[in-house]
Amino acid sequence: MNDGWSKEELRAAVETYIEMQRKDRAGDPFTKKRYYEDLAARFRRSEKAFEFRMQNISSVLALMGRSWLSGLKPKSNVGTNVAADIKALIGEVEGTPDLSNSEGNGSRI
Repeated sequence: MNDGWSKEELRAAVETYIEMQRKDRAGDPFTKKRYYEDLAARFRRSEKAFEFRMQNISSVLALMGRSWLSGLKPKSNVGTNVAADIKALIGEVEGTPDLSNSEGNGSRI
């Protein structure tokens, strides 16, 4: 399989991250490993690959000034294009537009 991540894989990772974050904020118990297992089976990537991708999502959230999930310390090795895709997907999944360009605040990733 190509090492590049498809939009479908990235979207599934972001949706899963946001779901885990919502559960965490609500105090609902969940197991990250179960989510990684499900994603790995669905996309034929390793569980570790999804764990690392979740850490990339944490990195993007941190750059956006947002909180990230405990246990998923931000990994700074996310590429610029992938970071932009993740940021856009976060906005889509949460239903919030990316206003960084229109506000002129220079907080582009």
